[in-house]
Amino acid sequence: MNRILLFIFIPFLLDGLTITHTDQNIKIDGNLEEAWLKAKPLSNFIQSSPDEGKPATEDTYVYLLTDNINLYVAFQCYTNNRYPVENIRGWDNASGDLVTLYIDTFGDKRTCYYFNIAASGTQGDGLALQGGVAFDNSWDGVWFAKTKRTDYGYCVEMKIPLKAIKYSKFDWGIQFRRYIPTINETDYWQPVPSFPGFRITQFAPIDGINSTVKGRFLEIYPVGLVKYNDKINGSAGLDLAYNPSSEFGFNMTVNPDFAQIEADPFQVNLSEYSIYLSEKRPFFLEGQNMFNIRRSNNFNIGPGAIKILYTRNIGKIVDDTIEVPIRAGVKFTTRGKGFEGGAMYVNTGAARTEPMAHYIAIRAARDIFEGGLLGVTYTGKESELSHTRILTLDGNYMGKFGDITSQFSYADSSGIEGFAGYLNYQKLTNKYMTGVYINHLDSNYRINEVGYTTMKGTQFGAAFAPIFLSPIENIRLCGFGLGGGITKDAWGSNYSKGIWFFEFINTSNNLNENVSFNISDTYEDTSGVEIHYTDFGINGSVNSDFSKIIAVSMWGNLSYSFNYMANHLGYQFYSGVYAVYKPLPNLWMQSSISYITYWINYTNFKDIFNGKRIEDSYITISPSIGYHFSRNLEFDINSEIVYLKSLGKAYRYRINPILSYNVSPKSWIYFVYTRTEVYDSDINKFITSDQGIALKIRYLLYI
Repeated sequence: MNRILLFIFIPFLLDGLTITHTDQNIKIDGNLEEAWLKAKPLSNFIQSSPDEGKPATEDTYVYLLTDNINLYVAFQCYTNNRYPVENIRGWDNASGDLVTLYIDTFGDKRTCYYFNIAASGTQGDGLALQGGVAFDNSWDGVWFAKTKRTDYGYCVEMKIPLKAIKYSKFDWGIQFRRYIPTINETDYWQPVPSFPGFRITQFAPIDGINSTVKGRFLEIYPVGLVKYNDKINGSAGLDLAYNPSSEFGFNMTVNPDFAQIEADPFQVNLSEYSIYLSEKRPFFLEGQNMFNIRRSNNFNIGPGAIKILYTRNIGKIVDDTIEVPIRAGVKFTTRGKGFEGGAMYVNTGAARTEPMAHYIAIRAARDIFEGGLLGVTYTGKESELSHTRILTLDGNYMGKFGDITSQFSYADSSGIEGFAGYLNYQKLTNKYMTGVYINHLDSNYRINEVGYTTMKGTQFGAAFAPIFLSPIENIRLCGFGLGGGITKDAWGSNYSKGIWFFEFINTSNNLNENVSFNISDTYEDTSGVEIHYTDFGINGSVNSDFSKIIAVSMWGNLSYSFNYMANHLGYQFYSGVYAVYKPLPNLWMQSSISYITYWINYTNFKDIFNGKRIEDSYITISPSIGYHFSRNLEFDINSEIVYLKSLGKAYRYRINPILSYNVSPKSWIYFVYTRTEVYDSDINKFITSDQGIALKIRYLLYI
């Protein structure tokens, strides 16, 4: 009877969507009370893949309610004579059968929140950025959800306190998604074409949010760490977060969460640039999307936008052993319809060669027309000995003509002034994809005390690739493309010129394969000496569907270029395999093996294939296993072994078991053991670089 009533209500939803108000107490337990049936249900989901535009193969019904304090969402997910796939995982790792709520709370079609919940009850959340072309799962909110298996499939209830999010009182947009893993089907309530894919512009308008709450939760977020090595050491820190209004946010930190319970992975670096490391500390993650432009998830060529704020510089490690102490920091963020802004200040103490410093970041941006955004950002570091100051103007456009991103930046590094610019255009349709970029960083553009840069000089590139929807039954689409570009090192006098070719195939069972080949006439500055050579590389990768019980990804690259570790030209080979096995819904085992080798200069192909003239090789094996006692309690063992050919043995070991318990939203208890052994060739034995047992607690108190 209920399903008949659902179809009666559906025609009245076509002209708009208004959330039903309720005065009843909604219990979040996976059971739909009578209050839900007073809401107009939403259905008629449409496939985005594999059969774009066709009705979903399984029925989904969505109910919306509000009591002006919370937003309530319920999903009834029907399964066709099957049990839903219930993979028990931790926060932000929802898999199996799942549903997603997207809400654009400012109606600007640029940024939205998303909330995932799997049939197993695993939750995840984050932000969709830049109109939906990029995603950031570092945002964590206070919200509640429960799921329950039913005779028709499974049911989901969600409660999102309005104090947990920022919003305007008008012009919300909304979208819903359902994923069916057994047939790799993705369905949306508002149709989403396979190309260009998910966009916030596709959301439906929604009315009925009449919030009576003021501001956001006052979040008091202490962190404590007790670690035993040779002796017991303890540390503590505190984060505070408060929104005095629905559009303005304030964050403060004292001795912020410095404790990384998982070490950064070992990486071999043959380039002249330092390795980019991801940020993990909560204070720096909050609002970080405002200060850096993220790359699209679609067709990308070139180096990407300039990273004018790289927060891993704050509290960095000096002399490989000493961590610069972070004393305190404050951050302000604001969003309204058509504008956003933020400011951050952090004070760090002295550590050996690093003096006390002040880090500053300020951002303001505004919509200038439909699909267009103009922003200005200042980032800087001030100390007694030096300063770095960066002023950047950026623009972004997303529309039917394609996506355009631009940056123009000025830097003053203790009186040395430099300029940089970046312009990128890309367009993706169901018939072709194309991209063009221009990137310029002059030699005096020195921002690495605050930001992160790689090659300095001028780069230009363009590529075009037709896309073919395959008539072959097991192949969904394929394509090939051709690109080319020119570059000039900032200290060089000649332009390098190159071309590349690439092809790709996507199958109906979600197997992806691609191969590319590049060759260039290269001029490269190496410590003041410009060298001239022919650079080439061939790349390939294959990956399977990671929603399956067994999944594998493989990649490889053979190139000839300058080796900055060995300081000469030569062949280099990178390859790797990643495999995951999930024999039980709550158990997974995975391992990655990477192999990097490089040859002595003037080595020919015959010697390469015969395994001769290898200068050195690294093999890194990183096995891990995870067991979820529940979606809140998890035990993982992470390990790493690095073998070095020139040593003839493994020269680095690491093991890192972690027991983690998600007590409540954003609250965690970790019990960790870590041990790292590194071979010291001077004394011809292994030394322990890091060892200890630690108890770490982060507990959120919110009002």
